[in-house]
This record gives sequence, structure tokens and C-alpha cells, in this order.
Amino acid sequence: MNKTCCTVPRSFWLRALKLVPLDEVKAVIDSIINEYEIAYKSIPQSGLGVLQTKDTALHEPYFLGEFPIATSWVVLTDAQGNTFDGAAQLMDDDENLASLFAVCDAILANDLMSCTKLADLIELGEYKFSQEVSTRKAMLGSTAVNFSLFGAVDQNKKEGKNA
Repeated sequence: MNKTCCTVPRSFWLRALKLVPLDEVKAVIDSIINEYEIAYKSIPQSGLGVLQTKDTALHEPYFLGEFPIATSWVVLTDAQGNTFDGAAQLMDDDENLASLFAVCDAILANDLMSCTKLADLIELGEYKFSQEVSTRKAMLGSTAVNFSLFGAVDQNKKEGKNA
């Protein structure tokens, strides 16, 4: 496995990049894009995915719903002829965004030029994600209900009726 400049695990790169301003990501890519020739290993596509599960009673499959999905797989080639693969698959309907993130993946995975700039953006995105998680946990904590009190009230009523 290649050593990369990014400390965030690769499986979280897209999530983090989606949380930073897209203009900043494009600016980093635009600054180095002329150093590489970009080719598609497969045609970028977008469409709908379906989420399937099994019924717990009858164990028959059924579909929960549809979601947008876009994929892209690119190859960057430098002046020396070295090739670097990158790919992206995200829940979005924008093929261009998937291609942009695939280029980011190739740069980060292979420690190419501007890797540290992209790694900084990913760190920022991960920070934003952790802030969202903290906010969600706080909201969830504030809506928690203590059901143990309901049992205590019922016991007191029963004791009062029997006495």
C-alpha cells in the first residue's frame, strides 16, 4: 500500500471533501492539472441505485427506495509516463463532481503534487464532520426520555389501591 500525505483513512476522503467548499477543491486541482494528462479508465456515469433488503417475516427481498449515484475512474499520466489511478463513487447525480473527486483520490493515494493542500482540505472536512456529529449527539441527548420513572409511578398506584 502506498504511503500518503493524508492522515485521514481513504474511505473517509470523499465524505470530507463534500463538506469543504467546492471552489477550494477546484482551485487546488486547477493549479496542478496541467502537469498531468487525464484519461478515463471507465466512462463517468450517474444514475439511480436501489436499496434492497429482506422481509423479516417471509424472508422475501423488497426495495426500500432509490438513491442517486455517480462514479468515475481516472488515470493521471505525468511527463515521465508514470500512471496513477484514482476513483470515486458518491451518492450524488453529478458525474463531473465524481470525476473531480477521482482526480483528488489519485493525487492523495499516490502522494502527488498538492497532496498536502488536499490533505489539509480533508482535515478541515473531517473537523466539520466531527462538529456535525457532536451537534447531532447533543440534540439526541436533549430529547432522551427516562422510561424508568413510568414503572415507579405504576408501582405506587398499585400499592395505594391495595392498601
